Amino acid sequence: MYVVAGVLLDAHGRVLIAQRPPGKELAGRWELPGGKLEAGEAPRAGLARELREELGIELKSARPLILVRHARPDGEELLIDCWRVEAWHGEPVAHDRQRLRWCEREALVDADILEADRAIVTALRLPPAFVHVADPETLVERLSGAPRHERTAFVVPALPSDAGIVRRLREHGDAVFVLDPHAPPPPGVGSVYSTAHRFERAPHSYVLAGRLVHSAGDAIAAAQSGADFLLVPEPMPGPVELAGIAAASLPYYADVPEPDEAGATAVGASTAPRPTGRLAWQPGGLRL
Repeated sequence: MYVVAGVLLDAHGRVLIAQRPPGKELAGRWELPGGKLEAGEAPRAGLARELREELGIELKSARPLILVRHARPDGEELLIDCWRVEAWHGEPVAHDRQRLRWCEREALVDADILEADRAIVTALRLPPAFVHVADPETLVERLSGAPRHERTAFVVPALPSDAGIVRRLREHGDAVFVLDPHAPPPPGVGSVYSTAHRFERAPHSYVLAGRLVHSAGDAIAAAQSGADFLLVPEPMPGPVELAGIAAASLPYYADVPEPDEAGATAVGASTAPRPTGRLAWQPGGLRL
């Protein structure tokens, strides 16, 4: 079943979620607005129709975010084509007896979100770009340089000596991840592993952990081990291998072009492998 979903963000960065009404399957659980794609309908057109029917708004601009495959308990596979809705006309109003809630991104972890939407929640919590920084002390340059408007995740071999640097980056909305940590990082700092790893965290953990992958096999193993996201460093795998990595249905970052709205409106076009965001990964440290 092909399903489209939309991520609406308000001026405070909160995400609109909807509670399934009484009488529907999984009533009371929360999900992102959207629904089934009709026969012959392009994904963007289906998203616009669903937003109009469910929320009474007119879609103006949207960009593909993540494509997730989810196996339902009855064995049916859902293909969830999720888009970031960048602009719309009108105010969202519940037209399908559902409750609506604007939810902080981090609070989505504790919301009773459908399992099918969990990878989307992770994608929303992650910044749109990952950057590898070989010398963690140079993170201070990120604070003193020109103002940045885009949230960024920095991957470092160790934390900088000044703990205040990480705090200030997080206040900006950035994230810091330690590569192959020997011990659990401090609260608020994530981790990235370059080899096979068993990801064990408390339920509803706010800390994210990812894995560097070079093949579809790496990606599937990482997903089965509990990784939250994948980073695909250079050298880039070929299209077939990249498709296998995308099939792990985790947010993944790679140095490949992101699709724009015009390139993902045809039927099936948005099912091509696409990264959740950009990755810059070189031995000497990276620049966006």
